[in-house]
Amino acid sequence: HHHHHHGLMHSHHHHSTPDSATRNIGYAFWLNLIFASVELVGGIYTQSLAVMSDALHDFGDALSFGVGYFLQRKSAQGPSESFSYGLRRLSLLSAVLSGFVISSGAIYIAFESLMSLREVREPRGLGMLGLAVLGMVVNGLAAWRMGHGHSHNEKMMRWHLIEDILGWVAVFFGSLGIIFFQWNWLDPVLALAISVFVLYNVVKRLGASITLFLQGNPDPEALRDFREKVVALVAVEETHDVHFWSLDGVRHVLSLHVVLADLGRAAAIKEEIRALAKTLGDCHVTIEIESTIEHCANDCEHPRP
Repeated sequence: HHHHHHGLMHSHHHHSTPDSATRNIGYAFWLNLIFASVELVGGIYTQSLAVMSDALHDFGDALSFGVGYFLQRKSAQGPSESFSYGLRRLSLLSAVLSGFVISSGAIYIAFESLMSLREVREPRGLGMLGLAVLGMVVNGLAAWRMGHGHSHNEKMMRWHLIEDILGWVAVFFGSLGIIFFQWNWLDPVLALAISVFVLYNVVKRLGASITLFLQGNPDPEALRDFREKVVALVAVEETHDVHFWSLDGVRHVLSLHVVLADLGRAAAIKEEIRALAKTLGDCHVTIEIESTIEHCANDCEHPRP
């Protein structure tokens, strides 16, 4: 794999490297695509709506993994003249897009299950059982690989995989009910339960990704603490124009104006503020120092903490 070193600025990220994120997502993509195709055939053969619902869900996953893979690769390219922060926000965009794809799939399956509760089909329990075991193994492997990642994109995708595993656990028990007790109604009920569960989790995560995408504050609590500590520093009169947002849920951007009574302390105060900013995570920090006598050029709005 290749590294892009654009001569501009090079920011260093230690914990989860964008390269490993890209590899993990690529791996999950192929796994999901191949497996979803197996499932689709299996769902048609076993006439099981629960298996079909998982197949649809997995195709949705494969699609979002594919988009995620492409965007994650793009997002690792680093800063350029056109994108001074690099393209890390693409991985958030991918999390938002895949959230929408999966929600719509889940809604469709929920609707189908409700319809088929009226005329229950005859699903083949043994086939379902085999697919369920295979499903738990395949998705378990992928989720385990994703478990080492930190980006928002990887977390979103790890959730897809955990949902898939839970879906297969449900199909597993459902197939036992069908084999031993001929409870054919279990199939649409399971399909409905799986889609409601998936929908609930994805919508919750989607909310978080959209907030970050709209440059929402990634951690209001921590920022409040940080502001209080800055204002408590010796020589600091006040702080305003504090902006805190996130590129991708891992790397954040922080800027603030600090008014000092004694400009002689500016360098020391900056050091202290940078040290305090470490509590906010991996941050790109910009500090503007002002004296008590100058008027802030930005017609600063003062967002209240």
